[in-house]
Amino acid sequence: MYKKLRKVLCLAYFTFFIMIFFTMPVSAYIDPATTAMLTQIVAGIFITLGVTLGIFRRKIFMFFKNLSVKHTAKKIQNKNKNK
Repeated sequence: MYKKLRKVLCLAYFTFFIMIFFTMPVSAYIDPATTAMLTQIVAGIFITLGVTLGIFRRKIFMFFKNLSVKHTAKKIQNKNKNK
């Protein structure tokens, strides 16, 4: 888990600096209404995720707790079989 996270962070780090150092100036215009719409879309996604996690938080926690209990039970059964 830690190795995967480290790889992802390294990739993000180098991608960020490559984007900064290899940019070209362009003559482009971004309409303020477009920026406002994009901001609303991003905010809507975060709000939706927050509400969804808030509603299903108990079910999500119980799911992972049950997985942990089942995993522990299997370990105990395997130990008892080996004895």
